[in-house]
Amino acid sequence: MAREAILEINCGRYSERIIDVIELFGELGWKYYDLENNIEYLPLGDNDNFDWQKRVISDSELKEIINNKQEKSEQIGLNLYYQNSGVGITLLAKNTKELVIGLSINRRTVENSRDSITDVGWYFKHIIQALNKKGCPIDNVKFEEYVD
Repeated sequence: MAREAILEINCGRYSERIIDVIELFGELGWKYYDLENNIEYLPLGDNDNFDWQKRVISDSELKEIINNKQEKSEQIGLNLYYQNSGVGITLLAKNTKELVIGLSINRRTVENSRDSITDVGWYFKHIIQALNKKGCPIDNVKFEEYVD
């Protein structure tokens, strides 16, 4: 059994373009390069197979993939990492009104244990409040945590 946690947010008033929201995450310290400079993302034409790719690509190539996927109403998937902490999130979206953020990469917990509850305050501070301070109104927030 593992504990899973997700945030769902609506950034629709900020922008209709998912790449704009991803760039804002970057300004907040959430980078899409891992420690080996790889980017993990869902490729164009994935057809909801969740065939994650992990490789070195340029910023412009990633932006082109994301924009093309959004134009084709495909699920966009991208892992983001907070500064050099090892803590990461998985961003899934087809539009900016329904961003699903999986809190699964070295999830911050209250008691520093894999089975502990998520430190939701840390994520609200570093995502929700930070986005709001940068001028991104959040119209809806939903947090879920469960054991599967």
